[in-house]
Amino acid sequence: MENKQQLPNATLVLIFGIASIVTCFCYGILGLIFGIIALVIAKKSKEIYLANPELYIGYENLKAGRVCALIGTILSALYFLIILGYFIFIGAMMPWGELMNQ
Repeated sequence: MENKQQLPNATLVLIFGIASIVTCFCYGILGLIFGIIALVIAKKSKEIYLANPELYIGYENLKAGRVCALIGTILSALYFLIILGYFIFIGAMMPWGELMNQ
């Protein structure tokens, strides 16, 4: 009977991937942080799995976490760009010249 180990960090990638989706609307910063960390960890764990796939279980969690991290990273980046554009637009609309003369 074979003893298969849990794939290292597969559950962590899943948790960080879900956290990146949940926190993507916190100005985009937290979602980006969680998503990027999850993607980096997922890449390392995937390399470990592909080297010896018969030794590990839990690759499904890794794939699901990676997909969640991708979605969370994309949503966070879009939301961050929208917020950044909003602040640039508001900054351009401010009458800075009149405020400086007073």
